Amino acid sequence: MKHVSFTKLMTYVRCPEHYLFRYVLGIKRPPGKAQKHGFALHETFAYHFDQKKKDSKGLKPREAKEFFVEVFRNALEEYEAELESVQPLLTKEFLAKEKGIDVNEFVATGLRGIDVYFRDMNPKITPDFVEEPFAIPTLSKVDLVGRIDMTDKKGVIHELKTTRRTPNMQDIQLDQQLAIYQLAYQSLKGKLPKGITKDYIVFSKRDAKIVQFKIDKPFFDKNVVFRNIAVIMEAVRRNIFYCIHPAESWVCSKEWCGFYRLHGELRKVGLAKFMAKYMIKRT
Repeated sequence: MKHVSFTKLMTYVRCPEHYLFRYVLGIKRPPGKAQKHGFALHETFAYHFDQKKKDSKGLKPREAKEFFVEVFRNALEEYEAELESVQPLLTKEFLAKEKGIDVNEFVATGLRGIDVYFRDMNPKITPDFVEEPFAIPTLSKVDLVGRIDMTDKKGVIHELKTTRRTPNMQDIQLDQQLAIYQLAYQSLKGKLPKGITKDYIVFSKRDAKIVQFKIDKPFFDKNVVFRNIAVIMEAVRRNIFYCIHPAESWVCSKEWCGFYRLHGELRKVGLAKFMAKYMIKRT
């Protein structure tokens, strides 16, 4: 392995068993309508800021809305095929939750989010990097690769998130991927960023609002980041995969975890038999 992707690394951080399922055994990630909604919004703002970087204007709100609807529609078509391919692995609770999601409501919330973002955030941002690829040499002689969502001309890294609950400052202080973004910025620019922000579009049933958390000074230790990467890679090499979420966490519930059945099977039969079974299926 000459490189490791930022996405894979963060998957292990969030849930090592998901890393096992997706990247060791090649089991497809179960799709979700909420994930497709977030993807469509991300693609919309990435396209807008890429255009704004070129012509200083970007998309008009109406154009952004049309782009979002089209991307979301295409993503939902992919969703149906993806869901069918992994349906035997899913719980009835997960399927019922997905079936109960109102796509029209998702479209409406997306359009409200675009309106509020263009009103409150867009005028303040002059983009510099947009979906900029990076490759960072680590102490393990392996490059960490990924993309920075966006930076502005003031030297601030922006990460856009959508959520239905109001976030708090602890969300950014505990977010390990922000340290990697800062390290990536330093590798691309030769200097540290002046700040980093998480820009949340917070949805409710009737409206949307922007909640922004900003840290003005870099707060990471490069050596600690590299040591953590090395530890994760060594854990993967040694087949160390344990779900660390509390049993009562909604993240691990039958409704929200697309890998719920696989988690249970892994605990029941043990890692060796589980890997033997799914490795055979993969080949």
